[in-house]
Amino acid sequence: MPHSSRPALEPADMPLFRMAGMLAVLTLLCACSDGRGTSGAPRLPAVELSPTTVGLAYEAMFTASGGEPPLRYTVSPPPAGFSFYTGEGRLLGPGSEAGDFSITVTVRDADGLENVRTYALKIYPRPEVTSDGLPAATAGDNYEHVLVATGGRPPLQWELVAGSLPTGIALSPEGLLTGQAQGQGTYPITLRVHDAHGAEAEVQLGLEVVGPGQTPDGGAPDGSFPLSVGNWNIEWFGDPLNGPNDELLQLTNAQAVIADAGVDFWGLAEIVSTAQFNELKARLPGYDGFLADDSSRVSSGTSDYSANEQKVGVLFKSDVVQVLRADVVLGNHEYDFGGRPPLRVDLRIQRGGASVDVTALVIHMKAFAGPDEYARRLSASGWIKDYVDLRLPTQRAMVVGDWNDDVDVSIATNPSTGVKYDTPYRNFVSDSANYRFTTQALSEAGIGSTVSRSTFIDHQLVTNELWASYVPNSTQVIRPSITGYRDNTSDHYPIISRFNFGNAGGGGTGTGGTQYKVFINEYLPQSHNKPGTTMPDYDQQFVELVNTGTTAVDLGGWKIHDASSYAGEDDTRHVFPAGTMIQPGKSYVVYSGPTAVPTGATNATAASGGGLYFNRGVNTGSSGDTVLLVRPDNTVQDSAGYQDTEVGISYNRSPDGSSTGTWMPHTQLSAGVEASPGRRVNGTAF
Repeated sequence: MPHSSRPALEPADMPLFRMAGMLAVLTLLCACSDGRGTSGAPRLPAVELSPTTVGLAYEAMFTASGGEPPLRYTVSPPPAGFSFYTGEGRLLGPGSEAGDFSITVTVRDADGLENVRTYALKIYPRPEVTSDGLPAATAGDNYEHVLVATGGRPPLQWELVAGSLPTGIALSPEGLLTGQAQGQGTYPITLRVHDAHGAEAEVQLGLEVVGPGQTPDGGAPDGSFPLSVGNWNIEWFGDPLNGPNDELLQLTNAQAVIADAGVDFWGLAEIVSTAQFNELKARLPGYDGFLADDSSRVSSGTSDYSANEQKVGVLFKSDVVQVLRADVVLGNHEYDFGGRPPLRVDLRIQRGGASVDVTALVIHMKAFAGPDEYARRLSASGWIKDYVDLRLPTQRAMVVGDWNDDVDVSIATNPSTGVKYDTPYRNFVSDSANYRFTTQALSEAGIGSTVSRSTFIDHQLVTNELWASYVPNSTQVIRPSITGYRDNTSDHYPIISRFNFGNAGGGGTGTGGTQYKVFINEYLPQSHNKPGTTMPDYDQQFVELVNTGTTAVDLGGWKIHDASSYAGEDDTRHVFPAGTMIQPGKSYVVYSGPTAVPTGATNATAASGGGLYFNRGVNTGSSGDTVLLVRPDNTVQDSAGYQDTEVGISYNRSPDGSSTGTWMPHTQLSAGVEASPGRRVNGTAF
């Protein structure tokens, strides 16, 4: 069910968190089943049992009215840990097992007349702290970390019971540590969390405060550029009719799992309730995200998903991940995808002054193990590979989510042979030069990604460009220590992989180990018409390179490609002849045709392949394209993908001349100026 905010404690409820030793009472609400009996028989009360938490004292009285004394009470087997006193109809706890229970009580009088009534009793699991460590704080920097616990009746409340926090850091009752720490050192603290019934759990942690520029062990940063990626099917999340039946408990547990993992980017599946998803975001400070049907964040294809069906979505740390664009893709093949076409999200990963662009496809393949379902997964796998091969030929890209099948052998059996089908994802497994499953080793080791089976059906696939940054053997299955996880959280486990981009930002190594940074700074994909005609002046398309290194670079053998030429479908757009030098701090421009090259220019040339041939944008009925700068060894030095185009308006880095700058229409950087090939945005020379 949707939850717009965390419930507040009413004044009458305020003492509840201190009543661990007190007895629960009956709430006089007519919410239980009607009693069954004859006229003149004793009548059991129509009451609703107050919920409780495992381990807490509990008492309920089922005192009947009417009937001929003495009355005698019997009960169906009570929940584990409870006792029942037949002479007075008293149920006594504490309970030792969490769950939703039905208790059937029978009362009989001296004349043999009886009455039967069934009561519902909810028992919450005890709170358990899942945070086993705190990230270090840097003195003077903003710090924010959310403590997490599972179980208990919400809302959970936190307090500091021993030790002291660093000056400048505060703890909110919701478990949020925030502030700007002052004073270096390690601060041991003991924290307590209690639920609305007063059940408690404690944890001892240490919060380390380091100096600016230091790592937690006191050393200097090593230039690493990490990224963690997770995917998780949160079973029927927010659907009160399917999956776990306690929506609030599932929400609390999902919050705990995600906050505890600390993953930068999540691809999520089987999210039903948008309100529940938004509440999850609200409980995770520093995270943002959206679902595939969010028309404010997803530019096309949102009609493929309706409000009440399972949706894919993303969740990410907003200080690390920037979403450049999001689209639902392959919607015309949604039948093969079980009605859930992939969500494509173009990301910019940012740490410090560096950035790396990555594209993620979040999927939820057709479920079940019949021949038809297998055939649909097989077909969908082909559509995905065709799409990535054509649209993302050189990009760092990943496909993550619930694949609903394994990569060594299928979960489905061929009815004709009685033997398991081959994996429907053989097209990717066999193309190991271009694709790798980070999850394949776990699959082959017989590790399962779901609670009840040993098959691995939740995968992460990466292109060879992203595989180069994969941290070997880092992929793992997270098995949260949540009591009753299968029933109250999900039937799938979260999967996490780690990557390290090192010193990112478009740099490379030249001969003799000389460091340089040559990158694409500006490009024009759609040119104006020739004067007085309706024919585009294709010669005006251009790509501007900039060298921000300290050494001149010989571009001989380097190439300019678009997506189709890099895929081998067309000729290379431009090959730089030997001796083409780009000086430190200078630019070099490749125009599509000779008429656009300024007279006497020494830092510009026409494309050797007869033209650049960039596609127009999706907004004009075309497909968009990718501009690539490729080194002589055919590795990609830099690339820029675009979706939409405007006539005569280039895309330019912002900040101008920065290899880590984001892409912006030129007119947004310099009002009224559509492009500035060979010059800075402000018109000055490089």
